[in-house]
Amino acid sequence: MKVKLTTSFYKRMSDIITSCLQLQKNISTNRIVVKEINGCDGSFIVNCVISYCIKQNSPLLIVSSHNSITHYHNVGLRMNHNLFKSCEAGVIHYFDFGDATLTNIMEYAESDQLLIDVLKNIEEMQRNHDTVNIIFDGITHLLDLQYTLQEVNKFCSEIIEIAAKSKNPFVIFHCNDVIEDDANHCLANLLSHKAQTVVEVENLSSGLSSDVSGHLTIKYPGNKFNEEHIHTVDMKPKKYLFKLFDRGVKLLAPGTV
Repeated sequence: MKVKLTTSFYKRMSDIITSCLQLQKNISTNRIVVKEINGCDGSFIVNCVISYCIKQNSPLLIVSSHNSITHYHNVGLRMNHNLFKSCEAGVIHYFDFGDATLTNIMEYAESDQLLIDVLKNIEEMQRNHDTVNIIFDGITHLLDLQYTLQEVNKFCSEIIEIAAKSKNPFVIFHCNDVIEDDANHCLANLLSHKAQTVVEVENLSSGLSSDVSGHLTIKYPGNKFNEEHIHTVDMKPKKYLFKLFDRGVKLLAPGTV
């Protein structure tokens, strides 16, 4: 018998994901890296976090070189929230890095100006809010735009540094991680070394399945510095299987399918 999955079910799944990211904890500049390994789609993590911020009325700056604001809005409607209304209320701000890049080229402006504009957007929001959370969706696309690995890494460090000026924010970098000798892989590793939490999404090694979309692994490298984990030698990551639906995601324990 086929079970109908309700809105409350997807809300619970979304809550589990945000709980695993430790968004509710008072962590000073909670740095989170979401790694899409070999092309697996991990955008559901970003959508769950956006939904969390809207429901908590928590200020958020979305910087995206990957998806349009209309995309996030349409996904949000399926998850029972309205992104456009939150943007109009000033709780959510959206910076379209792709559109800004095109404008930059047309005006023959320096490429560094875009990075400066992102940092200015953060500082402007901080003038109006005690806490400003940040998501950069598609940070590795900056490498496709001819920014060097050194420039992108420095830019990410500056985002973290400015974010720390507000009260217990989180910063999420959503990136691709492909073959080991690729610049994307180097950037993903550099970001992981800065992170409190690393989320890895990966396709099934056995191929496509109608029951499962992929593997979800959550690691906590930042926890080794916490007093409660100071004597833990080998911190175990959390492992799930996940299945994507139009309205959300379903998490499963390994071996249950």
